[in-house]
Amino acid sequence: MQQAINLTLNRNFKIRNFEEDKAAIISANPGLKYLGVVEGFHKFAGSFYLKNDKGELIESFNIVIVVNRKKYPNSFPLLFLTDDKIEKNLDNHLSKDGLVCLEHTYNLNKIESGGIRVYDFINHYLTKYFSWVLVKKYGRSEILDEYQHHEKGTIQFYQELLKTTDKKIIYQFLEEYCHQIKTKQNSMCYCGSGKKLKKCHYEAVIMLKATSKKIILSDLKLFL
Repeated sequence: MQQAINLTLNRNFKIRNFEEDKAAIISANPGLKYLGVVEGFHKFAGSFYLKNDKGELIESFNIVIVVNRKKYPNSFPLLFLTDDKIEKNLDNHLSKDGLVCLEHTYNLNKIESGGIRVYDFINHYLTKYFSWVLVKKYGRSEILDEYQHHEKGTIQFYQELLKTTDKKIIYQFLEEYCHQIKTKQNSMCYCGSGKKLKKCHYEAVIMLKATSKKIILSDLKLFL
């Protein structure tokens, strides 16, 4: 699970609006077509071609991608698998209706706050997910860095964010963070390290700002 993802690293051109985004997607993904706005969502459908570093086809998958038209680009796209090449179950992060779970909700909140282009979503997440699931399918799951589900996934999120598995430290940090009116870099870090926040967990605070404190407070029970 990655806390800070630069989705534009592999893009050397600007995407300033949806029309430029759409053009970039169609140009880079010949198997996909834009179907217009359907029930308030931009919709792409067709085949995604997973290729190796040499540009050779590994596998193709039938997919649908939708993104909220009104919230774009501050809306994380939804990916649906429409064929049966991957078994639809929790282990594959795939719901019965084909919706793929690609990120923890709190990561999505941060990504949405900064904006995400559908081109970058496809380039990063589809390649990552389908590569991952094929490795798992063919029996090398031991090399995978897999994230957990539901409450276990939330615990894992905080453990990776704060770089500790100590429940007391995580509880203390979250409780202190939620009761602060304003974040000050020179304040003592909420984890109790004795260091200033800017020298300790400041990036974690920035990450958490995208999720409401009410929700974070409700997570405290996970660390009792």
